Parts: sequence; C-alpha cells; structure tokens
Amino acid sequence: MKKHNNIGMSRRDFMKMGSAVVGSGVLSTMIDSDRLVLGTPLPLTELDREVDSCCQFCQVRCTTKVQIKDDRVINVYGNPDNFWTGGSMCPKGISLVELTYSHDRLLYPLKRTETGWERISYSEAVNMTADRIAKVKGDYPEDFPHRVALFMPLWDCRESELAALMVLKMAGFPDALSPGDCCIASTNVVFDICLGNPNSPTTLDEALNTETFVLWGANIAEMYPPYMRWLVMAKEKGAHLIFIDPRVTPTSPFCHAQYRPRPGTDGALALGIIHLLIKEGAYDATYVEARINGFKALKEAVEPYTPIHTAQVTGLSPEQVVELARILGQSRRTLVWLGGCLSRYTNSLQTVRNIIALQAITNNLVGTGKGLMFVQGGKPGGEDEFIEHYQASNLESKLSARKVLYNMKKGRLDVLLLNSSYRRYPDADEVKKRIENVPFVVYRGFFMDEEAQLADLIIPGTMPFESEGSQYGAQRQVVWREKAVSPPGETSEDWRFYVDLGRRLNGERFPNFASSQEIYEALQKKDELWYGLTLDRLKKSPTGVTWPYPKTYSAERRGNLFEDDRFLTKDGKVLLDFKPLGAICWFEPEGSPKDKKTKDAEEFPLVFIQGKVVQHWQHTYTNWSRYVAQMSEGNFVQIHPDTAGPLNIQENDPVHIETKVGKLKALARITTAVLPGVVFTPSHPTPANNLDGNVGQSVNTIVPGYWSEVSAQFNGFGCRVRKV
Repeated sequence: MKKHNNIGMSRRDFMKMGSAVVGSGVLSTMIDSDRLVLGTPLPLTELDREVDSCCQFCQVRCTTKVQIKDDRVINVYGNPDNFWTGGSMCPKGISLVELTYSHDRLLYPLKRTETGWERISYSEAVNMTADRIAKVKGDYPEDFPHRVALFMPLWDCRESELAALMVLKMAGFPDALSPGDCCIASTNVVFDICLGNPNSPTTLDEALNTETFVLWGANIAEMYPPYMRWLVMAKEKGAHLIFIDPRVTPTSPFCHAQYRPRPGTDGALALGIIHLLIKEGAYDATYVEARINGFKALKEAVEPYTPIHTAQVTGLSPEQVVELARILGQSRRTLVWLGGCLSRYTNSLQTVRNIIALQAITNNLVGTGKGLMFVQGGKPGGEDEFIEHYQASNLESKLSARKVLYNMKKGRLDVLLLNSSYRRYPDADEVKKRIENVPFVVYRGFFMDEEAQLADLIIPGTMPFESEGSQYGAQRQVVWREKAVSPPGETSEDWRFYVDLGRRLNGERFPNFASSQEIYEALQKKDELWYGLTLDRLKKSPTGVTWPYPKTYSAERRGNLFEDDRFLTKDGKVLLDFKPLGAICWFEPEGSPKDKKTKDAEEFPLVFIQGKVVQHWQHTYTNWSRYVAQMSEGNFVQIHPDTAGPLNIQENDPVHIETKVGKLKALARITTAVLPGVVFTPSHPTPANNLDGNVGQSVNTIVPGYWSEVSAQFNGFGCRVRKV
C-alpha cells in the first residue's frame, strides 16, 4: 500500500515543533523568582505531605501528585499510575504552582466605586449580588427571566457548575451560557442526534486494536500532549496513522501520512470518500441495511463529489482523494479522532455528520479497534433531570448566546455573572461593548484581567490546589481532586459561592450543601449510568473511573459506549437523514473568500485559521505565568513563502492581519507549515498582563461574528496581511 506523505516542513520548523512536544514531558516551573522546582517528584523527606489532585485545563484531566511543605505547594507532577497519561503533564498544569502564588493574584472581594476599587468582605459581596438579582425580580415582576445571565464557571469543579445552574434556575433565570457555544457544541449536537448520546463514544485504548487511526483535525501533540504516548504505542502495534489537517503541526512527524485540505472543506472530503466507496462497492451493504437510517439521502448527496470535484474543492489532488478513500475502504478496523477545530466553522454540523456517515457505512462505529472520538466524554445523562428537580416551575426556555448578547446591546440585561472569558466569543470588542452596557457585572476570577476590568464587583476564586471536586474527562472518566492547601485571603470555591448565593436568593428551598462531596453524591445517586462511580472509588483511583457504570456492572467498562451495535437513538440505529440538521451536504464556511456569496472576497483573499499552542489554554489565566511566557511568542502569524513573497513580507517583519471587523499586529513567520493562501495565528495572547510572550492582542477581536445554528465560527473566513 502506498503511504503518501505530504508533510512538507523545514528542519527549523521541525526542531521548533519537536521541542514543544519534548517540553510536554519533564518541565520546570518557577514559583518564586529565586526558586526553581522541577515537575518531577521531590524526595518525600523534604515534604510534609503529598495530595492527589488533577489538572482542570483540558479534558485529558491529568491526575497529579501535589507536594506540600508548610501548607504551601512547592511542586506538582503527574501521577505515574494514571492509565491514560502514564504520569506525563504539559506546561499548563505545571504552571499552576506559580499561578497559585502569583503576586498579581486577587485575594479579596472588590467593588467598584467612583474613586476606584474598594475592598469588601466575602459576605458583603454575596449579599450585594443577591440584592441586585432580587431587585431585578422586584423591578420586572412580569419580565425578569432573561434579565440575569451567567457565563458558566469553568475552573473549579463539576459541582460548581451544578450549583450555579441550580441557583439560576431555582430563582427563575434560565440563561446560563456554556463554553460549548464557542467550542465543540456542534459535535455534541450531531453525535446526540445521529448516535443518541452527545459524548465521545470510544476510549483511546482502542487505538491499540485499530488498523487505521485517523486524526481528523486532531493536533494531539499541542492540544493533549499526554496522549501522544498512545499514538506511539499504536504505531508500535502496527496501526497506520493518518493526519488530516491543513497545517503541519508537532503531530505531523508522528504520522505515516498527512493530507492537507483547504480549511473548512473537511465535510466535502468526507463526501468525496463516501462517493468512491459507494461507487466501488467498498462499503458494508448488509450493515447499512440493518443499522442506518438515511443511506438513500446520503447516496444522493455524494453523487457530485467525484475525485475531481472533491479535489477542486479541497485543494488535494484527485490521486490523494482516491488514495485516502481506498485506505479507508480496505481498512477492517478504523478509529477516527475528530479535532475540536471541526466544530469551529459554520458548516460544522454537516462536516461532523458526514464523518459519522463515513464510519457508519464501513461498519467502523462499534467494535474492537473501531469508533469515533472527540474531547467530550463525561457529562452524566441524569444531570438535566437533577437540575429540573430544583428549578422553578414554568421556567422559560434558555436563550442562545446570540440572543443574550443581543439583550445586552438593547439594555435588557441587568445582571451578568461573568465566570469565564468574554474573549472566547467572535467579534470580542463588540461583546465587550455589550457587557459594558450591563448595569451590574459580577466577576469570578483570579487576576485583574480583561473581564475583571469590566466588573462592578470582583469575588476572587480559589485555585485548584485550594479546593476539592470532580472533573470529567475525554475518556468518559470522572476524576476527583483533593484539597491540598488552605485558600488565601477571602477567596472562595465556586461551588461555595453559588451555594451561599442560592441560600440567600431562595432560602431554605436551596439545599444547604456543606461540601462539594455532598453535591457530587446527590447527582451520582440520581444517575443510573454513574451508579458505580462512588466517591470512594474515585478517591482511590489514580486514573478516574469510566462510565457507563450502572448497577448491573461488576466493574468499569472502557472501549465503546454502544453495546451490540445498538445506538442510543430511538430505534437503536444511526440517524443520518434528520430534517432539523438540513440536507446532507457541504457548503463553504461563511465569509470564505472561495464563497461566491462573500461580497468582500477580493478585499480579504486569504483564509484565516487560529489555534492553541501547547503551553496555553487559549486566552485563560495561563497568560499570567512567567514560566510559560519563556516558551511563548505572543502574536505571530504563519505565512507560506508563496503568499509572503508578492506581499514583500519576510521573516520577523511586523504585519497586520486585517479582517472586516479589525486588525491585529503580529510578527511574520514564513513557513511551509501552512498552505499557500492560508494564514495561522495562535489564540492565547491577551493585553492585560505585561509578560513578553504572553501579552498581545486578543485574536477574537478580529474574528467576524459568524454563527451556525449552534455555535460560533473562528476559522475559514477571509483576511489579508499587510506589512506595517
């Protein structure tokens, strides 16, 4: 079998990317200007104790060991007994030691006054928040439900998210905005419709049983570096690794082949592959007949997607389209990992469905070495029912993020509980203006960042080492984090703040939870699929416990979520033809310079994409770490030599990336890691701190406000680059 490798990259590019991957293992972290501590175990004789914990940044959920001296964390390292990570960590988790003791950290509640910030007590802050929310109900007794909104808490534990939802919904306010609006909500929705469950259905250990492992937009080395060990082990067992991504990344050298379609055309590529498989009879007709609803509509949809047409759309050659289709058609066991980037286009619903269809018709959804994966693996099935038990009767339907933002613009939002970054939204400067239009903004955070600067009241939270709670991970595992040290000042856990607020707003009706453990057990006992995930099991496991784990199971079960080829849809079959999703098809991302409907395509002829780097979790508080700043470059833009040449742009030239809503200054990086006509820039820089490498303009200030039916778009639209 020919293994086509089009990973074109220079030695300089490879060395830079390789160092990032190597850096995901043993790394050091500065917790004081004069003390350097390695992210490897210190001798127990130098410690008072060691506590089990986990990192909260991404859904790898690296379990960790926290080393403590004099009630102070002096080191953290990966738990060597973790089945998924093998004890590895990435720079983000290690930076938490420094961030916990940062001189810039907020330690006391602050309220804005005419002369500046005034320190107040925690109880005053809770009362002030409750009074402002109660005032909304008093001022608008017939029209209050959509006048209070919440940006959901992210950085404490799952129990905090539950408590926050309970507070709002019990008080009659439905509008809690999930980060999924700007992340992988499209993937969740399509999986729920087509397969009957919104979570990732396959665990990563199936990589060791697969014949072909497709990383479709999944840049594992930068996004989830502890999982790279599974790619290595899969290769050692003979798996053929294919990377489908327009950009050469640190993941590329680990794969046998890379296919680089134009950004936003993944759905068309899937249709082109399906076209050839149907034409050549290289699909499982018996399985299709028995287990799939909508094959006729799929067959009609792929008719135009010949290899030549697919090549014209994607930028691949017809030979590459045929080659990839035949590899997948001949593979007896194929595992596909969908990257989060696939959700970040306005055509994402169609793209994800098309990839599900590809796996379905080849009988690769269920079984050893088969399946689909993405990074959402742990939301319990009984959560909604649990919340409904507490919510107000006749609670109005939740508004979409766009409608909440519209209410801000029109002055119809009176209180905003801001627990996470507004900079996660496209056209972020416009979002900022709308938040400024809200009379009372309460911020739960850690630093005087962009969100804190918009607040009327700041109630600082605890860092992960200072609280306990559960987190769910990408492998359907639930992990437990123990409290390691006492919180400083008057910082408070998110769950505690929302319980206190709930009691203040709702009185005795709100459960008087005394700990996050009580919240966890209240949910766990209500959810049949989590019956075996007892708190005792969680605390004893170095890895976490995998669900489903109902009463009928004697032990946890990894692998595939579905049993006996029965999906969790109404009739147990894959549902492809579903009217609310629209016809099975593909279309250009909104604002694409290749789209005939884009009026300013000539003015903005380049395709814009953005993404994460290994040392930062987007525009979050990792930007306040000096440690990761040493490895960061601030705003830069990757440009292909063929694109840069006519623009007279050379390496390190300052340039502006310009879109229809703004411009961003960056340093040019001339590289074949991006395709001609495409530019890439990282997501992390923010202006609030002053650390070289971290400081910069927020990238979403230049991202136009394009939305699909479900989530926002961040890639695939037109831009231009001009030399400053």
